[in-house]
Amino acid sequence: MDNVVTELTAQLAQLSAQLKLLNAQKQPQPAHKASPWLPLREAAGLLHFKSPRALKARILRGGFPPDCYRQLPSPSGKRHSYLVNVERYLKTLR
Repeated sequence: MDNVVTELTAQLAQLSAQLKLLNAQKQPQPAHKASPWLPLREAAGLLHFKSPRALKARILRGGFPPDCYRQLPSPSGKRHSYLVNVERYLKTLR
């Protein structure tokens, strides 16, 4: 009977050590901060524009702060995509 208890205690200690090691290895890595630059589709929804096209029109008319958006050319250089920094834009409204 003492042998069984001793053996179970040893197994329990071993399992406990393995569990601690496993938990230490699976510590969540700090999530890198997501970029504040969002594509027009996401930014338009967050800023309550009717559509991404309406937001793009506001940018092209000059009614949007130039430091709150980026214009990225396509590889051919004929088209552009836009990224909007929603956080920065909201700070300009305050």
